[in-house]
Amino acid sequence: MINQPSMDQINHLHGDAMTLIMKNPSVLYLQWNVGFKTEIALSILCREPFSSLKKTLRLYQKKNGTLFYKDFDITDEQTYLFIKGIGAAASYYTELILQTSENVKLTVLKSNELKMTDTDGRDADWTAYKEESESWEKQFSAYTVYDK
Repeated sequence: MINQPSMDQINHLHGDAMTLIMKNPSVLYLQWNVGFKTEIALSILCREPFSSLKKTLRLYQKKNGTLFYKDFDITDEQTYLFIKGIGAAASYYTELILQTSENVKLTVLKSNELKMTDTDGRDADWTAYKEESESWEKQFSAYTVYDK
C-alpha cells in the first residue's frame, strides 16, 4: 500500500489557492489554502501572529448589475466550506479577508468566478455591497496569480 498525502498536505506544499465550484444548483464548494511563506509575510506586514488575525470569507453575488455579499467567519483549521442556499441565477466569487486587532482589513485570496444559470431561485440574507470604510488598506494587494 502506497502512502498518499492528504489534500491539506498537498495544499500546504503548493502555496496559496482558492477555488470555487458548484456542487449542485443550490450549493457551492469553496476550498482555500494560505501557504506557510504567505502566513509569515502577513504576520510581518500586520505586526501580529497570523493565528491571531480574524479570518472572514466573503461570498459575492453579482446579479442584474448589483453586487451583494455574505460573510462567513472561519478558523485557522478550516480549509473548505459548503455554501448552501446561494439564491438565484447570478455570478459568484469569494475573497479571504484578514482583520488585525486594530481593525485593519486586508484581502489575501480571491477565487475564480462562477456564472450560475440553473439554481433553485431563492434569494435571502444578502447584503448590498458598498465601498468599505477607511480601515481597509487601499495600497496593498495580497493575492496574485502565478503561471506555471
